[in-house]
Amino acid sequence: MRKRKIAAATGAAGVALVAAAAMGTAGNAAPAAPTADKLNIVFVAALINDSYFVTIKCGALAAGKSLGVDVKWEGPTSNSVSAELSAFQAAAATNPDGMVLAPFSNTGFGGVIRPLMKKGVPVTLSGQAVEPPDGLTTYISNFLKGGNSLATEVGKLTGGTGTMAIVADSTGNKTDSDRYTGLVPILKKKYPKLKIVGPQYASNSTAKAASVTASLIVGNPDLKLVYASSGPEAVGAASAIAAAHKSDKIKLISFDSSPPQIQLLKQGKLAATIGQSPFLTGTLTVTSVVKYLRAHPNKGPVPSSAKLSYTPTVLLTPKNVNTSLGKQYQYLTKC
Repeated sequence: MRKRKIAAATGAAGVALVAAAAMGTAGNAAPAAPTADKLNIVFVAALINDSYFVTIKCGALAAGKSLGVDVKWEGPTSNSVSAELSAFQAAAATNPDGMVLAPFSNTGFGGVIRPLMKKGVPVTLSGQAVEPPDGLTTYISNFLKGGNSLATEVGKLTGGTGTMAIVADSTGNKTDSDRYTGLVPILKKKYPKLKIVGPQYASNSTAKAASVTASLIVGNPDLKLVYASSGPEAVGAASAIAAAHKSDKIKLISFDSSPPQIQLLKQGKLAATIGQSPFLTGTLTVTSVVKYLRAHPNKGPVPSSAKLSYTPTVLLTPKNVNTSLGKQYQYLTKC
């Protein structure tokens, strides 16, 4: 994907305006640090080489530069809760002033977040809440709302009949399951003649998604639509539909807007996808930590909160993918 200058591409548009408001403008800038030393913020992501997280990184680094703080980026290169937990613990051992965590799982991090918060190190959550809610605050997409917004597209693409299949990440991943658990009841009520199969799990693997989709095609002769819950699932499903020479009969929709998904949209091989706003998420999470630290220079225990702040999503289609709005919700491969 061609590198884009984020500030220039989004400067006058909605997402950038929210980000600018969060960091402060020339007339309403974030307060200066209370000492000459720069604050050190560490962001631990679930998967640092994924385009969604790369885009969060770009937003986080932009916020750090604007606010005059150092932001370090850490995390695993594979989907692993234990690897991310190890990365978080290693980062915490460097004694940062504050941290941001984008957890791969909503459980298992309480034991490491809570001690940091007690000694005055704020930890903001990104992309997924943790249980119990030990962090300062959480910035997250409204996955239920985003998934539910696909209901009209499903009706258009299927006519409310035939079969629709769901290809998802893995059981137990709430940020993934929220993308279809709210949608299914809506579809059953709105389109009672539409059969819904799945979810079939592909574990965030393009190859496995292709295999799962191929089996769904063979097993469901009246299959009209596949809903892939994330990028790898969408790419794998698209390849299986093409290999079966069914592109004219089986349509594909998805969640996320990675570069391969955007390419599929432009090629007409993906009918619609829900794009998140990870650049904004990176900006808001770092800003929340810095604002807290500058408002509490004497440290002390940080209060935890279950508050969820929702970041925007948008429905991307071949018609709007090249618009100014559409480009704001497309993920990056580098800053």
